[in-house]
Amino acid sequence: MGPQKAVRMPRYFFMVREGDYTSYHSDGIELPDIGAVQLEATKSTGELLRELDHPIEAGSDWRMEVADEARRPIFSLHVIAKCHQ
Repeated sequence: MGPQKAVRMPRYFFMVREGDYTSYHSDGIELPDIGAVQLEATKSTGELLRELDHPIEAGSDWRMEVADEARRPIFSLHVIAKCHQ
C-alpha cells in the first residue's frame, strides 16, 4: 500500500463585529465541516465575551461571523443586549 494523500480541510475565517469595529482572524482556521465551524464559533464567542473589559451596552450589535474560503458568510452568532426598564 502506497502513502496516503493528505486531504486538505477547508479554511474558515472568523470575525467579530461590535458596532463599527471589526476584528479579523487573518489566517483562518482549517476545520472539517459546518458542525466543527459552529462549535468553534460558539466556544470562541464564549471566551471572547468572558474576556471583555467593558459591558455590551443595550442596543449595541455584537456578532461572531464565519466566512468560507471564498469569503462568503456561512454562520453567525448574535448577542443582543436589552434593558427591560
